[in-house]
Amino acid sequence: MEWVNDLNRAMGYIEENLTKQIDLAEVARQAACSQFHLQRMFPYLCGITLSDYIRRRRMSLAALDLAAGEKVIDVALRYGYESPTSFARAFRDVHGVAPSKAQRGAVRLTQYPRLTFTMQVRGEEAMEYRIEEKPAMRVVGCLLEGSWELEETQKKVVAFWEELTAEGDERIHRVLSLMDGHEPQALMGVCGDGDELCGYLVCVVTDAPVPEDMVAWEVPAATYAVFDCTGPASKAIGNMTHRIMTEWLPGSGYEWAQRADVEVYFGPCMTADDYHSQIWLPIERSQG
Repeated sequence: MEWVNDLNRAMGYIEENLTKQIDLAEVARQAACSQFHLQRMFPYLCGITLSDYIRRRRMSLAALDLAAGEKVIDVALRYGYESPTSFARAFRDVHGVAPSKAQRGAVRLTQYPRLTFTMQVRGEEAMEYRIEEKPAMRVVGCLLEGSWELEETQKKVVAFWEELTAEGDERIHRVLSLMDGHEPQALMGVCGDGDELCGYLVCVVTDAPVPEDMVAWEVPAATYAVFDCTGPASKAIGNMTHRIMTEWLPGSGYEWAQRADVEVYFGPCMTADDYHSQIWLPIERSQG
């Protein structure tokens, strides 16, 4: 239950600071995890990014203030917007109407309540996994630059895969040609740890020289929880990640370690119903 208390404490900090500058590092400290992992985990737990949640909560309160007759400029400044224009854009994104209409009443607005986390015991479907010690790996491949703190990162990764596997794009074949017998002999997606390794690398394990348009990463040795996935790769990986975050990790006795995450893809037909892929989640023993 401690992880539930930690997340609720973080939500309390956000709620108390909706009219102030919210320090995401402090949110993560309240949640007893790194900022990197909090921002990666949040969409799987809640269906939206952490920054989207904060924006929706602010706009929910702003709608109440406007309906009470306050001026747009005053409300905009209260919730951290330096201009009525930027505030109006954010307000319209959430409510679908301009702030001025909210002042007049008789319009439909959207209210997003504060999130509260609870423990839900689920076990209708078994989750098979194994704990494995993996040695350090040198991987070479094509890099999607950025970090998991960026908005819409998961969509960017899916789009990157679609780009690399599109007909006429030879980069995947060139990456695969670098394989030289190191395990796993498969295509991999490695998400950096947000520190030394930043971005998402489609790669293979190899000692081969690095082509000019590719990069090499040294992935440190780590302990992983390994989960097998079956089905079209994008959907299967996404579904399994959601289950790991919401079902397995909270009661596993492990914590998500600050290491690179790894996806492994076996075979070329990634959209097949029986396609085999894996998630390697870096872990360490829980201190709680």
